[in-house]
Amino acid sequence: MKVVIAILTSIVLTFAITWGALSGKETVVIRQQVSKQKDRTDAQLAELRSKLKAAEAAADRVEVVREQIIVPGASHGSPEDILNFLSRLPMENRNESRGDSDEHRVLIRQVIREFEELTAMGPKALPAIARFLDQGLDMELHENTNQITTGNWQRGQIYLDPIFPPSLRIGLINSVRHIGKRNGDHLQECERILLNVLNNTGRMLEVAYLARVLNDLTPEMHEKAFLTGAKELLDQPIPPDATVREMAYLDRPFRHLMFDLLRRHKDTTYIAKAEAQLFREGTNREGEAHIYLDRAPLYYISGVLGKDSMPILRKTHDDPRISERDQGSIREIAARYLGQHEDANILVNSRFATSFQLLASTGEKAKENRQRGIRTIEFYLRRLGEGREVAPEIIAQRQQFLATLRPQTTDKEVIAMMDKLDTHLNDMRDPEKAKKMNGRYDARVKR
Repeated sequence: MKVVIAILTSIVLTFAITWGALSGKETVVIRQQVSKQKDRTDAQLAELRSKLKAAEAAADRVEVVREQIIVPGASHGSPEDILNFLSRLPMENRNESRGDSDEHRVLIRQVIREFEELTAMGPKALPAIARFLDQGLDMELHENTNQITTGNWQRGQIYLDPIFPPSLRIGLINSVRHIGKRNGDHLQECERILLNVLNNTGRMLEVAYLARVLNDLTPEMHEKAFLTGAKELLDQPIPPDATVREMAYLDRPFRHLMFDLLRRHKDTTYIAKAEAQLFREGTNREGEAHIYLDRAPLYYISGVLGKDSMPILRKTHDDPRISERDQGSIREIAARYLGQHEDANILVNSRFATSFQLLASTGEKAKENRQRGIRTIEFYLRRLGEGREVAPEIIAQRQQFLATLRPQTTDKEVIAMMDKLDTHLNDMRDPEKAKKMNGRYDARVKR
């Protein structure tokens, strides 16, 4: 490549020098000479281009020119200077109504730039970051533009690579992640920093984020560490709702994130404790004390155990402390395992029995009751017909459950829905027909 460029440069310079040395009196002769020279030059250039293309094809590569993007702004000379700047930012208060000013947006851009500069420093920034994280200090970073995502973290939404972090510590943890990914020789040092934070933090939000960060750096390597951290935090006493509302959101008990972590990693070691945490004491909107079902451990238990969770769920469903609404949530889970577990059949069968009674009601509310009954029946029949590539034994179990429903009603509309479902289940057992199904099922029939 360099030889080709040198030849091209030499030809161009020779052409320029020859042209400049000629006088005006020899214009005609010069033009003839130049024309001949140009023809020879064009031929040489064409030959060189041909050789260049052949060489590039032989090398089987494409050269890409990368332009460096420079973000203007004041630069800080050391990791310590950047951390000192970030820790003194006037961004702790959210003011979405009046805080979206030019100055605020400039500051947001500067914060993003500082984190990028800190990350770009690479391994030399790690000691300063580690020292800062060891101090247990932090500051919430609020942006008042509603254009990024910091507000979503308050709802427990975790982002692996936040553009604008919700706190100084989250931003630094992300910088360590980037440094580890870009500098393989320092990966273990980055892991040590992150594991040290994991072992010392009392924040569920940070444990959830660290789990994602560690899995991104070294998948499945530190699963035991962050699952242990999650269970230790779940073991702590649950603060009253009134206390939680007064907490900074970073310190709030995001229990659903911890249970979700256990669920996604199929950790069954916390089942007994989760069952003991299903009911919680709280206050309603009027400030009155009441007991309610905590769905975080409920979804963990059902998500990890599957159909084998039904004995626990049935026991919870029949607990006198549970509300009718929460009973409905448990029956929705039970609908996934109709025909697969007797406890699921029992819970849902009770709803069918109630619905059949509504269909037979008379009086002023007969029409309203019928609509309620039909809606419930349609819901559970739809669940029986859902799924793609369902195992033949599960289809057979669903058909057996459907057969137990038929003797309970003589309603023509319901019988028509059952006939439709029976045909659909038979089609699901046919491999060719099953391939064309999208997993959805509509239990309704044309009237």
